[in-house]
Amino acid sequence: MNLFELIYSALLSLRAHKFRVFLTMIGIIIGISSVVTILSIGAGLKSQVNQSTKNVSVNTITINFEAEDFNSMEMVTAFQYSDFKNLQNVDGVEKVNESGGGLGINLGINENAEFFDRQTSLMMSTYNKENLKLIYGRRITPEDDKFKNYVIILTEDHAKSLFGTDLKQAIGKGINIKGEFFEVVGIQKKDSTGVDMSYDYIPTFTKTFFQNDTQISSIDVKIKQGYAASDVFKSVQKELKILHPDLKGKYVQADPQAITKSIEKIIGGLTLFIAIVSGISLFVGGIGVMNIMYVSVTERRREIGIRRAIGAKPNTIVLQFLIESIFITGIGGILGISIGYGISAIIGLFLPFKPVLTIGTLIGSSITSISVGIIFGIIPAYKAGNLNPIKAIYK
Repeated sequence: MNLFELIYSALLSLRAHKFRVFLTMIGIIIGISSVVTILSIGAGLKSQVNQSTKNVSVNTITINFEAEDFNSMEMVTAFQYSDFKNLQNVDGVEKVNESGGGLGINLGINENAEFFDRQTSLMMSTYNKENLKLIYGRRITPEDDKFKNYVIILTEDHAKSLFGTDLKQAIGKGINIKGEFFEVVGIQKKDSTGVDMSYDYIPTFTKTFFQNDTQISSIDVKIKQGYAASDVFKSVQKELKILHPDLKGKYVQADPQAITKSIEKIIGGLTLFIAIVSGISLFVGGIGVMNIMYVSVTERRREIGIRRAIGAKPNTIVLQFLIESIFITGIGGILGISIGYGISAIIGLFLPFKPVLTIGTLIGSSITSISVGIIFGIIPAYKAGNLNPIKAIYK
Protein backbone atom coordinates (compact mmCIF):
# COMPACT_ATOMS: atom_id res chain seq x y z
CA MET A 1 0.00 0.00 0.00
CA ASN A 2 1.26 3.47 -0.84
CA LEU A 3 0.99 6.45 1.53
CA PHE A 4 -2.24 7.72 -0.02
CA GLU A 5 -3.95 4.36 0.48
CA LEU A 6 -2.72 4.21 4.08
CA ILE A 7 -4.15 7.66 4.80
CA TYR A 8 -7.46 6.76 3.12
CA SER A 9 -7.66 3.51 5.08
CA ALA A 10 -6.94 5.35 8.34
CA LEU A 11 -9.70 7.88 7.62
CA LEU A 12 -12.23 5.11 6.89
CA SER A 13 -11.34 3.40 10.17
CA LEU A 14 -11.78 6.61 12.15
CA ARG A 15 -15.03 7.41 10.38
CA ALA A 16 -16.45 4.06 11.44
CA HIS A 17 -16.06 5.09 15.10
CA LYS A 18 -16.77 8.83 14.98
CA PHE A 19 -18.20 9.22 18.48
CA ARG A 20 -15.42 7.22 20.11
CA VAL A 21 -12.79 9.22 18.24
CA PHE A 22 -14.42 12.52 19.32
CA LEU A 23 -14.40 11.48 22.98
CA THR A 24 -10.70 10.63 22.63
CA MET A 25 -10.05 14.08 21.16
CA ILE A 26 -11.57 15.93 24.12
CA GLY A 27 -8.41 15.61 26.26
CA ILE A 28 -6.27 16.97 23.41
CA ILE A 29 -8.75 19.79 22.71
CA ILE A 30 -8.79 20.86 26.38
CA GLY A 31 -4.99 20.70 26.68
CA ILE A 32 -4.23 22.63 23.48
CA SER A 33 -6.98 25.22 24.05
CA SER A 34 -5.69 25.88 27.60
CA VAL A 35 -2.13 26.39 26.39
CA VAL A 36 -3.21 28.59 23.45
CA THR A 37 -5.39 30.74 25.75
CA ILE A 38 -2.54 31.33 28.21
CA LEU A 39 0.08 31.99 25.51
CA SER A 40 -2.25 34.36 23.59
CA ILE A 41 -2.94 36.42 26.72
CA GLY A 42 0.79 36.48 27.55
CA ALA A 43 1.65 37.57 23.99
CA GLY A 44 -1.01 40.28 24.17
CA LEU A 45 0.42 41.62 27.43
CA LYS A 46 3.92 41.66 25.92
CA SER A 47 2.57 43.53 22.90
CA GLN A 48 0.92 46.08 25.23
CA VAL A 49 4.23 46.65 27.04
CA ASN A 50 6.06 47.13 23.73
CA GLN A 51 3.38 49.47 22.42
CA SER A 52 3.50 51.55 25.60
CA THR A 53 7.24 51.98 25.13
CA LYS A 54 6.85 52.91 21.46
CA ASN A 55 4.18 55.44 22.34
CA VAL A 56 6.67 57.33 24.48
CA SER A 57 8.08 60.09 22.33
CA VAL A 58 11.76 59.97 21.44
CA ASN A 59 11.86 63.54 22.75
CA THR A 60 10.63 62.48 26.20
CA ILE A 61 12.80 61.31 29.09
CA THR A 62 11.61 59.67 32.31
CA ILE A 63 13.33 60.65 35.56
CA ASN A 64 13.28 58.55 38.75
CA PHE A 65 14.76 59.07 42.18
CA GLU A 66 17.10 56.52 43.78
CA ALA A 67 17.36 56.87 47.54
CA GLU A 68 20.78 56.56 49.12
CA ASP A 69 19.45 54.30 51.87
CA PHE A 70 17.03 51.74 50.43
CA ASN A 71 16.31 50.31 53.88
CA SER A 72 14.98 53.58 55.20
CA MET A 73 11.26 53.44 56.06
CA GLU A 74 10.88 57.21 55.71
CA MET A 75 8.47 58.27 52.95
CA VAL A 76 10.51 60.22 50.41
CA THR A 77 8.73 62.87 48.32
CA ALA A 78 11.25 63.29 45.54
CA PHE A 79 8.85 65.08 43.19
CA GLN A 80 6.10 67.61 43.87
CA TYR A 81 3.49 69.15 41.60
CA SER A 82 4.97 72.54 42.45
CA ASP A 83 8.23 71.35 40.82
CA PHE A 84 6.59 71.14 37.40
CA LYS A 85 6.33 74.90 36.95
CA ASN A 86 9.99 75.42 37.93
CA LEU A 87 11.23 72.63 35.65
CA GLN A 88 9.35 74.04 32.66
CA ASN A 89 11.54 77.13 32.96
CA VAL A 90 14.67 75.01 32.46
CA ASP A 91 16.27 75.62 29.08
CA GLY A 92 15.22 72.90 26.60
CA VAL A 93 12.19 71.67 28.57
CA GLU A 94 8.86 71.91 26.76
CA LYS A 95 6.55 70.14 29.19
CA VAL A 96 6.65 68.17 32.46
CA ASN A 97 4.11 65.54 33.51
CA GLU A 98 3.76 62.80 36.08
CA SER A 99 4.99 59.55 34.53
CA GLY A 100 2.27 57.17 33.30
CA GLY A 101 4.11 54.17 34.74
CA GLY A 102 4.86 52.32 31.50
CA LEU A 103 1.96 49.88 31.22
CA GLY A 104 -0.79 52.45 31.40
CA ILE A 105 -2.91 50.19 33.60
CA ASN A 106 -5.22 52.08 35.98
CA LEU A 107 -5.33 50.45 39.41
CA GLY A 108 -8.15 52.73 40.59
CA ILE A 109 -8.63 55.48 43.21
CA ASN A 110 -10.10 54.39 46.53
CA GLU A 111 -12.13 57.00 48.45
CA ASN A 112 -15.18 57.12 50.73
CA ALA A 113 -18.44 58.63 49.47
CA GLU A 114 -21.24 60.06 51.64
CA PHE A 115 -24.90 60.88 51.07
CA PHE A 116 -26.31 62.32 54.30
CA ASP A 117 -25.91 59.53 56.92
CA ARG A 118 -25.07 56.82 54.39
CA GLN A 119 -21.58 56.07 53.15
CA THR A 120 -19.68 53.51 51.08
CA SER A 121 -16.14 52.97 49.77
CA LEU A 122 -15.70 53.60 46.04
CA MET A 123 -13.07 52.28 43.64
CA MET A 124 -12.90 54.99 40.97
CA SER A 125 -11.28 55.17 37.55
CA THR A 126 -11.21 57.88 34.92
CA TYR A 127 -13.72 57.28 32.12
CA ASN A 128 -12.16 56.41 28.76
CA LYS A 129 -15.11 55.48 26.50
CA GLU A 130 -15.66 52.12 28.24
CA ASN A 131 -18.64 50.16 26.97
CA LEU A 132 -20.80 50.38 30.09
CA LYS A 133 -24.21 48.76 30.55
CA LEU A 134 -26.22 51.51 32.22
CA ILE A 135 -29.44 50.92 34.14
CA TYR A 136 -30.21 54.63 34.40
CA GLY A 137 -28.60 57.89 33.32
CA ARG A 138 -25.89 58.68 30.80
CA ARG A 139 -22.19 58.24 30.13
CA ILE A 140 -19.51 60.81 30.87
CA THR A 141 -18.96 63.11 27.88
CA PRO A 142 -16.01 65.23 26.66
CA GLU A 143 -18.07 68.28 27.69
CA ASP A 144 -17.89 67.16 31.32
CA ASP A 145 -14.09 67.40 31.11
CA LYS A 146 -14.20 70.63 29.12
CA PHE A 147 -16.54 72.45 31.53
CA LYS A 148 -15.08 70.80 34.69
CA ASN A 149 -18.31 69.04 35.67
CA TYR A 150 -17.83 66.95 38.81
CA VAL A 151 -19.94 63.96 37.78
CA ILE A 152 -19.75 60.22 38.51
CA ILE A 153 -21.14 56.91 37.28
CA LEU A 154 -21.77 54.55 40.20
CA THR A 155 -21.88 50.77 40.22
CA GLU A 156 -25.24 49.22 41.09
CA ASP A 157 -24.05 47.99 44.50
CA HIS A 158 -22.52 51.32 45.51
CA ALA A 159 -25.66 53.18 44.39
CA LYS A 160 -27.81 50.86 46.55
CA SER A 161 -25.51 51.47 49.53
CA LEU A 162 -26.00 55.22 49.21
CA PHE A 163 -29.59 55.56 47.90
CA GLY A 164 -31.38 52.29 48.65
CA THR A 165 -33.26 50.17 46.12
CA ASP A 166 -34.91 53.03 44.18
CA LEU A 167 -31.90 53.65 41.94
CA LYS A 168 -33.73 55.96 39.53
CA GLN A 169 -33.96 58.55 42.32
CA ALA A 170 -30.15 58.60 42.57
CA ILE A 171 -29.71 60.33 39.18
CA GLY A 172 -28.99 64.02 39.70
CA LYS A 173 -28.16 63.66 43.38
CA GLY A 174 -24.83 64.89 44.78
CA ILE A 175 -22.49 62.69 46.82
CA ASN A 176 -19.65 63.99 48.98
CA ILE A 177 -16.22 62.64 48.06
CA LYS A 178 -13.21 64.14 49.83
CA GLY A 179 -15.11 67.40 50.43
CA GLU A 180 -16.29 67.82 46.83
CA PHE A 181 -19.83 67.09 45.61
CA PHE A 182 -20.07 64.80 42.58
CA GLU A 183 -23.36 64.61 40.67
CA VAL A 184 -24.54 61.05 39.95
CA VAL A 185 -25.23 60.95 36.19
CA GLY A 186 -25.32 57.19 35.62
CA ILE A 187 -25.66 53.80 37.30
CA GLN A 188 -24.10 50.77 35.64
CA LYS A 189 -25.49 47.26 35.73
CA LYS A 190 -23.89 44.62 37.93
CA ASP A 191 -21.81 41.99 36.15
CA SER A 192 -23.79 38.93 35.00
CA THR A 193 -21.78 36.76 37.42
CA GLY A 194 -23.37 38.66 40.29
CA VAL A 195 -19.99 39.90 41.51
CA ASP A 196 -19.50 43.65 41.16
CA MET A 197 -15.87 44.15 40.09
CA SER A 198 -16.49 47.36 38.11
CA TYR A 199 -15.10 50.83 38.71
CA ASP A 200 -17.07 53.94 39.59
CA TYR A 201 -16.18 56.29 36.73
CA ILE A 202 -15.22 59.96 36.98
CA PRO A 203 -14.09 62.53 34.34
CA THR A 204 -10.39 62.62 33.48
CA PHE A 205 -9.84 66.14 34.83
CA THR A 206 -10.85 65.08 38.36
CA LYS A 207 -7.86 62.73 38.65
CA THR A 208 -5.66 65.60 39.88
CA PHE A 209 -8.21 66.24 42.65
CA PHE A 210 -7.28 62.91 44.24
CA GLN A 211 -3.56 63.11 43.63
CA ASN A 212 -0.93 64.07 46.18
CA ASP A 213 2.81 64.55 46.04
CA THR A 214 3.62 61.21 47.67
CA GLN A 215 2.09 59.40 44.68
CA ILE A 216 4.62 60.81 42.19
CA SER A 217 7.26 58.13 41.71
CA SER A 218 8.68 59.52 38.44
CA ILE A 219 8.19 62.32 35.92
CA ASP A 220 8.22 62.61 32.13
CA VAL A 221 10.09 65.58 30.65
CA LYS A 222 9.34 66.51 27.05
CA ILE A 223 12.36 68.09 25.35
CA LYS A 224 12.20 70.92 22.84
CA GLN A 225 13.46 70.24 19.33
CA GLY A 226 17.13 70.95 18.79
CA TYR A 227 18.17 70.13 22.35
CA ALA A 228 20.15 67.06 23.38
CA ALA A 229 18.40 64.79 25.90
CA SER A 230 21.57 64.31 27.96
CA ASP A 231 22.12 68.07 28.34
CA VAL A 232 18.51 68.74 29.31
CA PHE A 233 18.57 65.87 31.81
CA LYS A 234 21.66 67.35 33.52
CA SER A 235 19.93 70.73 33.77
CA VAL A 236 16.72 69.18 35.14
CA GLN A 237 18.74 67.07 37.57
CA LYS A 238 20.54 70.20 38.82
CA GLU A 239 17.22 72.07 39.27
CA LEU A 240 15.66 69.17 41.21
CA LYS A 241 18.64 69.08 43.57
CA ILE A 242 18.14 72.80 44.22
CA LEU A 243 14.40 72.25 44.83
CA HIS A 244 15.01 69.29 47.18
CA PRO A 245 18.40 69.92 48.85
CA ASP A 246 17.71 67.68 51.88
CA LEU A 247 17.06 64.47 49.91
CA LYS A 248 19.73 61.79 50.23
CA GLY A 249 20.00 60.11 46.87
CA LYS A 250 20.19 60.94 43.19
CA TYR A 251 17.89 61.62 40.24
CA VAL A 252 18.46 59.19 37.36
CA GLN A 253 17.20 58.89 33.81
CA ALA A 254 15.15 55.71 33.27
CA ASP A 255 15.86 53.38 30.36
CA PRO A 256 12.43 52.41 28.92
CA GLN A 257 13.93 49.58 26.86
CA ALA A 258 15.61 47.99 29.89
CA ILE A 259 12.37 48.22 31.89
CA THR A 260 10.42 46.74 28.98
CA LYS A 261 12.84 43.81 28.59
CA SER A 262 12.70 43.13 32.32
CA ILE A 263 8.89 43.14 32.35
CA GLU A 264 8.78 40.96 29.21
CA LYS A 265 11.11 38.45 30.86
CA ILE A 266 8.86 38.20 33.91
CA ILE A 267 5.72 37.90 31.77
CA GLY A 268 7.38 35.27 29.57
CA GLY A 269 8.45 33.19 32.57
CA LEU A 270 5.02 33.30 34.21
CA THR A 271 3.26 32.54 30.92
CA LEU A 272 5.52 29.57 30.21
CA PHE A 273 5.05 28.16 33.72
CA ILE A 274 1.24 28.44 33.54
CA ALA A 275 1.25 26.98 30.00
CA ILE A 276 3.30 23.97 31.20
CA VAL A 277 0.90 23.39 34.10
CA SER A 278 -2.06 23.67 31.70
CA GLY A 279 -0.28 21.25 29.34
CA ILE A 280 -0.58 18.46 31.92
CA SER A 281 -4.03 17.81 30.45
CA LEU A 282 -2.23 16.95 27.19
CA PHE A 283 -0.58 14.04 28.98
CA VAL A 284 -4.00 12.85 30.13
CA GLY A 285 -5.28 13.25 26.56
CA GLY A 286 -2.29 11.27 25.27
CA ILE A 287 -3.10 8.40 27.64
CA GLY A 288 -6.63 8.44 26.21
CA VAL A 289 -5.23 8.19 22.67
CA MET A 290 -3.02 5.26 23.66
CA ASN A 291 -5.97 3.52 25.28
CA ILE A 292 -8.24 3.90 22.24
CA MET A 293 -5.49 2.71 19.92
CA TYR A 294 -5.00 -0.44 22.04
CA VAL A 295 -8.76 -1.05 21.81
CA SER A 296 -8.60 -0.55 18.05
CA VAL A 297 -5.72 -3.05 17.70
CA THR A 298 -7.64 -5.63 19.74
CA GLU A 299 -10.83 -5.18 17.70
CA ARG A 300 -8.99 -5.46 14.38
CA ARG A 301 -6.70 -8.39 15.13
CA ARG A 302 -8.35 -10.49 12.41
CA GLU A 303 -8.03 -7.67 9.85
CA ILE A 304 -4.34 -7.23 10.75
CA GLY A 305 -3.73 -10.99 10.50
CA ILE A 306 -5.34 -11.24 7.04
CA ARG A 307 -3.33 -8.25 5.76
CA ARG A 308 -0.12 -9.74 7.10
CA ALA A 309 -0.99 -13.12 5.54
CA ILE A 310 -1.43 -11.61 2.07
CA GLY A 311 1.92 -9.82 2.21
CA ALA A 312 1.57 -6.59 4.23
CA LYS A 313 4.82 -5.71 6.00
CA PRO A 314 4.93 -4.98 9.76
CA ASN A 315 6.12 -1.40 9.05
CA THR A 316 3.04 -0.81 6.88
CA ILE A 317 0.72 -1.86 9.71
CA VAL A 318 2.68 0.30 12.18
CA LEU A 319 2.45 3.30 9.85
CA GLN A 320 -1.31 2.93 9.35
CA PHE A 321 -2.06 2.88 13.08
CA LEU A 322 0.38 5.74 13.64
CA ILE A 323 -1.42 7.79 10.97
CA GLU A 324 -4.74 7.14 12.73
CA SER A 325 -3.25 8.32 16.04
CA ILE A 326 -1.80 11.46 14.40
CA PHE A 327 -5.15 12.22 12.78
CA ILE A 328 -6.91 12.05 16.15
CA THR A 329 -4.46 14.39 17.90
CA GLY A 330 -3.97 16.61 14.82
CA ILE A 331 -7.69 17.32 14.39
CA GLY A 332 -8.00 17.72 18.16
CA GLY A 333 -5.12 20.22 18.02
CA ILE A 334 -6.79 22.28 15.28
CA LEU A 335 -10.04 22.41 17.26
CA GLY A 336 -8.10 23.23 20.43
CA ILE A 337 -6.28 26.14 18.76
CA SER A 338 -9.56 27.57 17.45
CA ILE A 339 -11.34 27.19 20.78
CA GLY A 340 -8.33 28.51 22.73
CA TYR A 341 -8.08 31.67 20.64
CA GLY A 342 -11.85 32.14 20.89
CA ILE A 343 -11.68 31.92 24.70
CA SER A 344 -8.73 34.34 24.84
CA ALA A 345 -10.63 36.79 22.61
CA ILE A 346 -13.61 36.67 24.98
CA ILE A 347 -11.35 37.16 28.02
CA GLY A 348 -9.70 40.05 26.12
CA LEU A 349 -13.02 41.95 26.21
CA PHE A 350 -12.50 42.36 29.96
CA LEU A 351 -8.76 43.17 29.79
CA PRO A 352 -7.00 46.47 28.96
CA PHE A 353 -5.15 44.73 26.10
CA LYS A 354 -5.97 42.41 23.21
CA PRO A 355 -4.70 38.77 23.26
CA VAL A 356 -2.48 37.87 20.29
CA LEU A 357 -2.21 34.46 18.59
CA THR A 358 1.39 34.42 17.33
CA ILE A 359 2.79 32.25 14.54
CA GLY A 360 5.03 30.62 17.14
CA THR A 361 2.02 29.63 19.27
CA LEU A 362 0.18 28.35 16.19
CA ILE A 363 3.11 26.25 14.92
CA GLY A 364 4.14 25.11 18.41
CA SER A 365 0.61 23.95 19.27
CA SER A 366 0.29 22.09 15.95
CA ILE A 367 3.65 20.34 16.42
CA THR A 368 2.76 19.48 20.03
CA SER A 369 -0.56 17.88 19.09
CA ILE A 370 1.07 15.81 16.31
CA SER A 371 3.91 14.81 18.67
CA VAL A 372 1.39 13.58 21.23
CA GLY A 373 -0.12 11.37 18.52
CA ILE A 374 3.29 9.92 17.64
CA ILE A 375 4.51 9.44 21.23
CA PHE A 376 1.34 7.84 22.58
CA GLY A 377 0.43 6.01 19.38
CA ILE A 378 3.76 4.35 18.65
CA ILE A 379 3.45 1.53 21.23
CA PRO A 380 -0.04 0.35 20.15
CA ALA A 381 1.04 0.70 16.48
CA TYR A 382 4.20 -1.31 17.13
CA LYS A 383 2.11 -4.01 18.85
CA ALA A 384 -0.22 -4.17 15.83
CA GLY A 385 2.68 -4.47 13.40
CA ASN A 386 4.26 -7.33 15.33
CA LEU A 387 1.17 -9.52 15.76
CA ASN A 388 1.60 -13.13 14.67
CA PRO A 389 -0.66 -13.40 11.57
CA ILE A 390 -1.74 -16.98 12.30
CA LYS A 391 -2.69 -16.26 15.91
CA ALA A 392 -4.32 -12.98 14.89
CA ILE A 393 -6.61 -14.73 12.38
CA TYR A 394 -7.65 -17.73 14.43
CA LYS A 395 -7.89 -16.29 17.94
